[in-house]
Amino acid sequence: MNSKRYIPKKESSSSSSSSITNPIKNIDLNKPQKIQITPDNGITKIINKNGIGNDFPFDGDQIYMKYVGKTIDGTIFEDNRNKSSYSFILGGLGESIKAFNYAIKSMRKGEISTFTIRSKYAFGTIGNGDSVPPNSTVIYEIELISFSNSSDISIEKDGSIIKKILNNNLITSTTTNTNINTDTNINTNTTTNTINTTTTLTIPKYETKVSIDFKIKTKESNEIIQDKKNYIFKIGSDIMILDIIEFILMTMQIGEFCQVEVEWPTFLNSIKKWPLDSLDHGNNSSSYIKKFKDLINSQLEQNNNNNNNNTGIFNQVNKIIIEIKLNEIIEFDKEKYQYSSNESLESIGLNKKEEGTELFKRKYYDMARLKYKRALEFFNSSDVNHKQHIISCLSNQSVCNLLMKKYAQVIELTTKVLQLDPNHIKSLNSRSKALRETGKVNLAFYDIQKALKIDSHNKDTLNELSILNKLKENKK
Repeated sequence: MNSKRYIPKKESSSSSSSSITNPIKNIDLNKPQKIQITPDNGITKIINKNGIGNDFPFDGDQIYMKYVGKTIDGTIFEDNRNKSSYSFILGGLGESIKAFNYAIKSMRKGEISTFTIRSKYAFGTIGNGDSVPPNSTVIYEIELISFSNSSDISIEKDGSIIKKILNNNLITSTTTNTNINTDTNINTNTTTNTINTTTTLTIPKYETKVSIDFKIKTKESNEIIQDKKNYIFKIGSDIMILDIIEFILMTMQIGEFCQVEVEWPTFLNSIKKWPLDSLDHGNNSSSYIKKFKDLINSQLEQNNNNNNNNTGIFNQVNKIIIEIKLNEIIEFDKEKYQYSSNESLESIGLNKKEEGTELFKRKYYDMARLKYKRALEFFNSSDVNHKQHIISCLSNQSVCNLLMKKYAQVIELTTKVLQLDPNHIKSLNSRSKALRETGKVNLAFYDIQKALKIDSHNKDTLNELSILNKLKENKK
């Protein structure tokens, strides 16, 4: 792992060519130090125990820490010191307060420091329940146990997706002012060092338009499956991009280059979301689509034969390597509140719903599901004219999940629909199927009986009733 410096490269060409000194490194540890982390004095720290080494964490690193949070009067509202270490990815969703990003980047491994944090960087005008009132300054004592540029980004934290940042040449990231302002309070004999740090969000999200370079290859044989340069697409809208690529992208910053090791079953689940057999093999994508299919068939044949002989262009594959560079974020999709008053939110929602329907017709069920979910954000639940749009999006999501065999989600979504419209026969049928698949046959019968009262000639209802009756007969 390359040595990582808290102070980045100098931006001015007129600056001295000598290396920049980290102000924290030069602190005299023999007297109390109050270090100013942000220029507005919103975060300050005192080092209680010095860390080791010269490396500091970067966005994308896996962080392991313990901490205790207190109000200004010393009341503890958070404490994990007697639990396993809290782990999250720096710059990601695990940062429960904004200050964590600034604080952790100022620490070495093993360091213990006390941070005084103004509300702007903590819980703001909302507060934290009954524990922290709005607009409150809080104190966190943090121990940075360790950090690594190899991080487990899988949702289950089961090691199935391990990301390693190969460089930190971020175009827009944390910047540090190299001009250090040192003030000494004679009465308290406490020195204040100012570190000017600002952070800009550069992480893509759903429906962000990006430019990337990426390569997919097998780890064992280094066989390249897909290789693209300067590929421009919108996350969630391009049928030629696997969702595992999009998942990784939403942990990256502009300019970041990373290598991700993906377990074969996880990668296979991503491929299975593509309707490979229905894709047009006459276009330029046919080469790598064929490789995806060959890879799947090769693994199935290897498993059936229970040996390690090469049965095609691929040997037995256990892991896939994905290398990605996020070249540029071209455009973020606007949030609901960012649209002007003369723009119709209903029309925007309907357009996204239609995008979902087109994806559904092409059998991209997971992509369609996400479009329907996104469309929901633009409909107003208190507007009676939007009610049918909301029901339609929820119902369509449930059908997508049903086709992907995600039965718990089907039950949750159809229940929401039936709360809005108790006679929605499509949702009664879908929920019955999901309940049957999860072994709740009696509840499935209840939904079908209700559906029959609404429409006794509905083909989907009659078909489900036939299946349920056969199950009932087989149990006798």
